[in-house]
Amino acid sequence: MPRPTIHALPWLVLALGLVITGLVCEGQRRLGSAEHERIERDLADDITRAIEAKFTSTEAVLAAVTGLMQASEGVTLNEFQRFYRSLALSPSTLNGIQGVGYAKVIPPGGIPALEALARRQGLEDFRVRPPGPRPLTSAILYLEPLDWRNQRAIGFDMYSEPTRREAMRWAAITGDAALTGPVRLLQEAGRSIQPGTLIYLPIYGREPRSEAERLRHLQGWAYAPLRMADLLRTTLVSIDHPILSRTGVLVYDGEKPLTRALLFDSQHLHGSRLLQHPTWRTLRVVNRDWLIGVQLPPGQISPNGFSSTLVFIGLLGLTISLAAALGMRALVDNQLALQRALRLAEQAGREQALAATVFENSPVAIVVTDANGFVLTTNEAFSQLSGYSRLEAHGRKTNLLKSGRHDEAFYRELWDSIIGLGHWHGEIWNRHRNGQIRRHELSISAVLDESLQITSFVGMLRDITERHEQDEAVRHQATHDYLTGLPNRALLMEQLTQALAMGRRYQHQVAVLFMDINGFKPVNDTHGHSVGDRLLQLVATRLRQKLRESDILCRQGGDEFVVLIPNAPDLVQLKQLALILRETAGQPYPELPATVAVSLSIGIARWPDHALDADSLLNAADTAMYRAKHGGAGFIDMAPELPPA
Repeated sequence: MPRPTIHALPWLVLALGLVITGLVCEGQRRLGSAEHERIERDLADDITRAIEAKFTSTEAVLAAVTGLMQASEGVTLNEFQRFYRSLALSPSTLNGIQGVGYAKVIPPGGIPALEALARRQGLEDFRVRPPGPRPLTSAILYLEPLDWRNQRAIGFDMYSEPTRREAMRWAAITGDAALTGPVRLLQEAGRSIQPGTLIYLPIYGREPRSEAERLRHLQGWAYAPLRMADLLRTTLVSIDHPILSRTGVLVYDGEKPLTRALLFDSQHLHGSRLLQHPTWRTLRVVNRDWLIGVQLPPGQISPNGFSSTLVFIGLLGLTISLAAALGMRALVDNQLALQRALRLAEQAGREQALAATVFENSPVAIVVTDANGFVLTTNEAFSQLSGYSRLEAHGRKTNLLKSGRHDEAFYRELWDSIIGLGHWHGEIWNRHRNGQIRRHELSISAVLDESLQITSFVGMLRDITERHEQDEAVRHQATHDYLTGLPNRALLMEQLTQALAMGRRYQHQVAVLFMDINGFKPVNDTHGHSVGDRLLQLVATRLRQKLRESDILCRQGGDEFVVLIPNAPDLVQLKQLALILRETAGQPYPELPATVAVSLSIGIARWPDHALDADSLLNAADTAMYRAKHGGAGFIDMAPELPPA
C-alpha cells in the first residue's frame, strides 16, 4: 500500500469517530427533547387532573350547602356556622377556598326584613348594597369563615355586577354549577391582590320543571369565592413531583394566553422573555374553558434536548475519536498490521463491554426477545421489577408476566401496533413472580435486519404502581364521603342516572330510600362532634350489612343517607326493607354513651311509579321522608304515585 494512504488512516479514523460521535449526540439530543416534552406533558396531565379533582370537591361542598338550605325553611347563622365547621373537619376539602357562603334572593320590598333578620342573628352592621332598585336583588347573607376578608362581602348584591350576574343567571337557568370569569373579589385589600373567580350553585324553593319555573322558584345561590393563587397553590401541593415547585405553571380563563384572562402564574413568566417553550392544555372547568401552560425550569433538559449529559457524551466521543486516531498513527508508524488488528479488536471489546455495562446497570427494566417472543436476555432491573432471574426468564415467552386483567383484544391491538408501526407505548398490568399485580409503563420496539425483517424485540418497563394508586385515591376522594367512606351525592346521582337507564332498557323498577337520623342534633350538642361522627359511621355500617351487594348506600350530607336499589322489588317489600333498616338503626350502640338513642325517618320512592327522572325521584323520596318525620320519629312514608299519563 502506498505510504501516503497509510498516513491518511489516522485522519480517516478521527473523521469516522467524529461522525459516530455526532450521530450519537444527535440521537441523545432527540431523546432529551422527547424526554423534555414527556415531562412537561405528564406534569400538564397531573395538573389538569388535580384541578378537576379540586373543582369536583368544591361542587360537592356547594351541593352540601344546597342540601342544607333545602332541608330547612330557615337556616340561621349559627346553624350555617355549625355546618361549615363540619366541613372544616376535612381540611383538604376547603384548602384554597376563600369561603363557603349563601346569597339570598330578596323579594320586592323585602330588604328591611332581611336586614333586621341578619342583625338579630348577630350581623350588627348588615345592610344590602349597593342601594337602589333592580329587577332582581340578592345579598350575601352567610359567608364562612367570617374573617376580616369575608366580612367585607357580607350584604353585597353580587347580581348587580355584570360578570358575577352572568354566572349567577346561567346557574339559575340551567340548574347546574357556574363559574365566573376573572374578577376582583371584595375580599381583596392591601398589596397582595390576587385574581379571583366565584362558583355558584342555585337553590330553589321547590323543584322547577322549566326555565321559567327555575327563575320563579329561585331562593338563592350556594357559592364560594376563590382566590386563584391560594386555590391553585394548594392544588399543586397535592402533586408529588420533584421539580414542580420550580416549574412555571400558568392558568388563563379562555383559550388564549391574554393578560386580562390571567388567573395564575407561579413563576411570573407571563409577558416576559422567559416564557419560551410551554406545553399547553385546554381544560373544561365547570362551565368555562381554561388554558393551562407548563414550562420546565432552567437547568433541566432544554426543549432542544441539550443537557450536561449531551456535553459529556460529545467530549467522551471526541476523546475516544482522538485516542483511536492516535492509536492508528502509532500502528501506521510501526507498520505492524498485527498490532493494528489487535488494537481494533481491543477497541471493539471495550465498546461491547461498555454497551454491556450500560445495559446491565440501566435503571429501566429491559428485556430482549427473538422474533417469536422468546426471551433472549434481560438486565438486573428487569429481575428486580419482575422477580424472575435472567436464567429463569431465558427461553420463556414474555407472557410469563401476564396478569389476566387484559382481554385478547388488548393484546391483539398491542401486537398490531408493533408489527405495523414498529413500536408500542402504553400502560399495562403485569404479574410479579410472587403473584402481586403491578402497573407498568411499557415501550416495545421491533429490531429489523437489512431486509426490513423483524429479528428481535426490545421491551423497556418502568413501575408506576404508586402513581396509579395516587390517581385512583384522588378520584375516590372526589366521589366518596370522607367520614363514612360511602359514595357521596355526586356519585349517587351518577349511579342513579345509570340505574334509570338500565331500568328503561330492561323494564325493571328503580327505588330510592331517603333516610334522616332522628335525634342526631342532640347527640352532637350533648356529646360533641366526635361522638356524632362515630354514630354516623356505626349507622352506615349497620345499614350496609342489611342491604344486598347490588344496593348502593350513600351519604347525602349531614345526618341523611340514601339507599339506591337498582333492581327494586314491589312496594310492600320496599316497606319491609325500610322497617328492617329502621329497626337496625334504632338498636342501642354499645360503642357510644348509654344515653345515645336515635331512630330513622324514611321516605320511599320508586321509578316509574313516583317520578320520571333522577332528580325528581330523589326529591320525591326526600319529600316523603319529611312527611314521615313530621308524622312521628322513626316513621316511614311512601311518595305519592304520579297521575296516569
